[in-house]
Amino acid sequence: MNVAFMLQWVWRILWGDGGLWLQLLQAKYLRGEPLLACSRSGGSQLWKSIQRIKEDIRLGVFFSTGNGEGTQF
Repeated sequence: MNVAFMLQWVWRILWGDGGLWLQLLQAKYLRGEPLLACSRSGGSQLWKSIQRIKEDIRLGVFFSTGNGEGTQF
């Protein structure tokens, strides 16, 4: 049940639907990095829990490049 709860918060982070708490996480931990690329392990219990379920996140996330016009590598 905790994994499902954490995945809900991750969904909000990925879609930018978090308000003030998301701005705090972005400033304190992400610092401009995408969530799945960020490797900071220390911090709050929320952040540590998010870091622990990264593999679960990767199992359910996919990226679509469409026609490739807006995709940068």
